Amino acid sequence: MDPSPENLQHLTNFLGQTLAPDAATRKQAEVQLGNAKVQQGYPLLLLRLVSSAAVPDQIRLQGAIQFKNLVVSHWVLSEVHDFHVNEADKPAVKAEIVEAMLAVPDKLQPFLSEALSCISKADFPLDQKWPELVPKLMQSLSSPDPAVIIATLKTTHAIARKYVTASHTDELWAEIAMVLSQTHAKLMETQVSCLAMLQQQAANKPALDQLFQTLDLIAKIFHDLNYQDIPEVFEDNLDTWMAGFHTLLTLPAPVTALFQPESDDDKLSAMHAMQRSICEALHLYADKYIVIVEDSDRGSRPDEREVFQKHLGTFVEDIWALLTHLGVQANYDELVAAAIGFLSSVLRGTHFSFFQPAHLQSIVNNVVVPGLKIRESDEEDFEDNPLEYMQRDLEGEVTDTRRGVTSDLVKAMCSHFEAPTSQLCMAEIDTLLAQYAADNSKWQAKDAAIYLFIGLAVKSETRAGGVVAINPNVDVLGFFQRHVLVDLLAVTTANVTKNPILMADLLKFLLVFRNQLPKDAYGQIFPILSILLTSPAIIVHTYAACCLERFLTVKDGAVPRVSRQDLQPMLQPFLTNLFGCLAHEGSKENPHIMKCVMRAVSVAGPDVAAVAAMLVGKLTEILGELCKSFQQNIAPKNPAFHHFIFETLAAVIKHVCADAAAVATMEGMMLPPFQTVIQMDITEFQPYFIQIISQLLESRPLPVPDTYMQILTSLLQPPLWQSRSNQPALTRLIKAYMSRAGTAIVANQATFHQILGLIQTLMVSKITDNYAFSILNSIILNVPKEKFPEFLPVLTSAALDRFQKLPAASNGKFLRSLITFFCLYMAKHGPDMLLDQLEAVQAGLMEQFLTHVMVPKLTTVIADSIDKKICQVGMTRLLCECPRATQFGCWGAGMEAACKLLRDNRVGLGSVAGAEDELDFEFLASYNNSSFMALHNAAQEKAALDPLPDVADVAAFMSQRVQQLATQAPHLAQPIASLRQLYHL
Repeated sequence: MDPSPENLQHLTNFLGQTLAPDAATRKQAEVQLGNAKVQQGYPLLLLRLVSSAAVPDQIRLQGAIQFKNLVVSHWVLSEVHDFHVNEADKPAVKAEIVEAMLAVPDKLQPFLSEALSCISKADFPLDQKWPELVPKLMQSLSSPDPAVIIATLKTTHAIARKYVTASHTDELWAEIAMVLSQTHAKLMETQVSCLAMLQQQAANKPALDQLFQTLDLIAKIFHDLNYQDIPEVFEDNLDTWMAGFHTLLTLPAPVTALFQPESDDDKLSAMHAMQRSICEALHLYADKYIVIVEDSDRGSRPDEREVFQKHLGTFVEDIWALLTHLGVQANYDELVAAAIGFLSSVLRGTHFSFFQPAHLQSIVNNVVVPGLKIRESDEEDFEDNPLEYMQRDLEGEVTDTRRGVTSDLVKAMCSHFEAPTSQLCMAEIDTLLAQYAADNSKWQAKDAAIYLFIGLAVKSETRAGGVVAINPNVDVLGFFQRHVLVDLLAVTTANVTKNPILMADLLKFLLVFRNQLPKDAYGQIFPILSILLTSPAIIVHTYAACCLERFLTVKDGAVPRVSRQDLQPMLQPFLTNLFGCLAHEGSKENPHIMKCVMRAVSVAGPDVAAVAAMLVGKLTEILGELCKSFQQNIAPKNPAFHHFIFETLAAVIKHVCADAAAVATMEGMMLPPFQTVIQMDITEFQPYFIQIISQLLESRPLPVPDTYMQILTSLLQPPLWQSRSNQPALTRLIKAYMSRAGTAIVANQATFHQILGLIQTLMVSKITDNYAFSILNSIILNVPKEKFPEFLPVLTSAALDRFQKLPAASNGKFLRSLITFFCLYMAKHGPDMLLDQLEAVQAGLMEQFLTHVMVPKLTTVIADSIDKKICQVGMTRLLCECPRATQFGCWGAGMEAACKLLRDNRVGLGSVAGAEDELDFEFLASYNNSSFMALHNAAQEKAALDPLPDVADVAAFMSQRVQQLATQAPHLAQPIASLRQLYHL
């Protein structure tokens, strides 16, 4: 595909059609682009479209996204993609991408930056595939145009940021040294030049803005290049770098006055963004090169670097002064977070002596309490942007909010000053609570007191498990009884709307300290939570749902604190009020509410039968409305909400479908919407519904009704299988059909041939070959072996053709699937039939495959416990039951490989995953053509997945077979005796 004007116009048209309102037009354009992207020349054509100022901005943006996705997914060969960018295209792309990055508008640069970063990870400086990259960039730093310098530094940062996530190796360290040999002098020269220009342009805000952007990027690159260790060139020049950082953290008042935010809506200014990057670089040095941090990847070994140690006191003073001059506006939060992060590292480390008791008092008064007080902007977010507020407060990392980093600062102070910090903070807490007690209108004081108490009391916690260690200087239960429970007990349906922010604070306290509260407190809290679920305030009823959901996961040892019997009296009112929450406009797709419904159903177990019809009815009604939205091209608000709907449906099926009548009821309610989703091509819900139908089919008693057989044909249609998100679910469903209705399917020749054709189609793609084997294995298990000669030789030959195209060193999923298939074939039906098939292809093929593939690869590629069992039984039957195999020269090595698997697999078969109350379901769901979210509650028990249930004890099976063989094949008696002794057979 030449980058001709005609092709450029065609590509422009196709990209424009992907934005069309008509779904059919969009889909056709996506198909055309999918066909184009595998052609030679397409990457360069796409890059030139992005670079062309003649192309409309919206099309260039779409092209930039497509280019980034193409490079990220297909620049290098991988097992999960069918193609990779042609090697002939790569030099052309690399020759133009840097110039494109420097020339395109700012809004396109992030996409080209990510693509360039991906290319550099793969090709730079590996085997010197891109030796001109860094010299070309450094030349651009000499440009008189500030915009070119900024774009150049953005590109350099895109290359260097990989050093933050890479594992430390000698090769990586040599690469960093090589990069620094070409960049350090120019970077330092640019920083020094910018510092000199700051004095000349002290009153010129536009010029200062560009200078600060430049210095911000230099600080980021400094961070990237120092992340693995302090390179010698930085160590030799650290005084110059630190002097520059000191100057930029202590800018004169006339300069800082130019960059004060005019409103809370302003984003972080270039000056403050630069100071944030400097604080992050200093935080890195404080974390890794001078202090001990509990969770440091260097363990507990201090790494004292005198070259930086002499600067530490200066920066503690600089950053402390910076913090005390920053306002409480949200604009500063990112800078405050970075600054506090640096101070927290110093407080946790070996140089905490920079801080004295007088400093602690000042920190509490001037940073901690102001940082924890609710701001007007927070109150506005509580009312106007509740979902964003909750995401920060409930789900965000410590560094995401000012309150979060301030709480972390309190914990850091407690690292070496726990008692005095506790005393100072408790005095502030008492003062704040006294202000609220004297005047209840000062609820902001109690709000700050609760947050300060939480920050002080919690020593360590996990997101899923909650608080695991408490500050011994505080009384959590006493605080709960005096200042939390009293207010909660005053809640009634009449006053449920009173002071929602403070009520949310009380609920957050319950959420945080759920492990520390006694069980009798749960009995007091549950009725209150039920009332608070009726609150019209989105955050209040959401926090109430979060509390309930997390309470239902708490365990005392291995025993759930809230049993099924404890929940049963409250189940109906809880569910009623939870569904009531969804009636509020702001909570229509609230994932926390639906997660709580799912958890209540999971804990209720069989008790959910009484409300199952109501639950499924409400959930399918919600899904119906969502389907209408999808048809109208209304994007989903929260995919996690949809996931929990299906998790809840799966939980209902799991607990009630032991009863045949219940199965029929569930089928009557679930099959019609499933068919609707397939017919309407609602791709977002198809993987979920397919899992639900699989679960129903696997749960129901035989015989399988005609309704299932009628929909099977639609499940075999190619368009449904083209969606990668459908493939795992469809594979499981076809396996369920073979297991539950295999005889009927084989009798229907047309349907069975469709399935065989599907296997061949899946087999030729490295993305889907494992699904082909999975279905093929189910046929091996459920189709009479007398039928095998009609189709199995063709499929086996197709598998061997794919095998011959594998790289010699392959240890991937195709090889794993092929070995498991051969072993399952032999384990289930004996070795002779497979041996005859392979001998018909090529004499001695089985011995060659065993010698050169199975023996050396078995312990490397087979990891799953069931696959190990299959391979142990299959290889044992081959080597012990087949007289031809006992003459193989690799017999001893083959049996030893099977025995090694046995040694590694002496574990019982439990469930696929842990119990659902131990699963936190913390994930970010997204809808795209490749995402698949497995339903935990629809998962099969691993014992049910065992294809060889008649072999209960593999070790006994292997021992019996080798003993029998020892009497039948005397020439193997000695190696058998050695194996039995070595592996305890």
